[in-house]
Amino acid sequence: MNKKIWLSSLIAVLVVLAVVTTIFYYLPQWQRAREGSTKTTQQAKNKSIEPAKQPETLSTVTADTNLDRYISELGFSGSVLVVKDNKVILRKGYGEANYEQKIPNSPNTLFPIGSTQKAMIATAILQLQEKKQLQVTDAIAKYFPDFPNGQNIRLFNLLNHTSGIFGRNQTNQAETSDELVNEIKANGTVGQPGRWHYLDANYIILTKLLEKITHTDYRTYLKQHIIAPSYMTGTGFMNDTTYQQSKQASVGYELEKGHMTPGALPNFSQLFGVGDMYMNPTDMYLFDRALFTHKLLKSDSLNAMLKPGSSSQYGMGFYNDPALIVNRGYLSGWSVSNGFSHGGRIYIVLFSNVRNHAISLSDMNSKIYTQLTN
Repeated sequence: MNKKIWLSSLIAVLVVLAVVTTIFYYLPQWQRAREGSTKTTQQAKNKSIEPAKQPETLSTVTADTNLDRYISELGFSGSVLVVKDNKVILRKGYGEANYEQKIPNSPNTLFPIGSTQKAMIATAILQLQEKKQLQVTDAIAKYFPDFPNGQNIRLFNLLNHTSGIFGRNQTNQAETSDELVNEIKANGTVGQPGRWHYLDANYIILTKLLEKITHTDYRTYLKQHIIAPSYMTGTGFMNDTTYQQSKQASVGYELEKGHMTPGALPNFSQLFGVGDMYMNPTDMYLFDRALFTHKLLKSDSLNAMLKPGSSSQYGMGFYNDPALIVNRGYLSGWSVSNGFSHGGRIYIVLFSNVRNHAISLSDMNSKIYTQLTN
């Protein structure tokens, strides 16, 4: 009996030792596998919410010394970006962003972009059409029933400035977007749709329509659907404090008879959706590229955007000129010219902070384009 008890006890001890040995042998491997599985799961989870990576900042480049010399000798003040076949030909600041403080312009200097903002509003409207939330052939009365001649004015008339509305006179008073729209309505029309007449009021109405359909502030919409997908990291809105607080912000000047005078800033509530944004030249290029690579619009929408809506060659936010597709902006000493070739091979972005009537950005565009294509 004692022998049986002894054998049973021995067997039990051996079994326990075997189990303990197995546990000690496999436990580290199991822990590593579990940790790896947890890490992989967490990485997958993080990957799903990881924000888009920022594009690599383009450094100052003067690959084309002839262009660099031409712009320098011209006395241009601002920042220039020239890209050909996805290669940066020139990216450089000229003159000073702040002449009082002797701060030079750089490739990252910020500028208000004026009316070139209209191209982003047009992009947003066409995005809504792609989502079947509107049609550019819709009458404006569908969305603003009391709009003057609203049954005859189509959204595309607003987009290409052929609406026939009177518009409004810009003041320096703070006004809400509703007040701007009501003023435009009250001023009525000057004729039937079809005749081209460039007016900020057309795009003020479109910006309000964007908010009406999306039920969100238009700035939020642009940030989510245009700025972020285009990786535009140096873009913002003038009616907040980010521009004034930025060390990269430029000052706009008027040059008259050799004297440099800072331009008076408008009340940016007056430029609702039509001139209240700022950016650097790189961001403008990124927006252009996002259009051409169909990150923002499908091919049919882009073609409709660039198709001239009148003899003015203005489509929706851009002029479709023979050599370049361009848009321009002017604001209190700042001037912006944004141009790219029809095939998207060449991009010429000129941002200036000195309104110098002796220097034409259109002429600069033409000369740079000619040099790049010869």
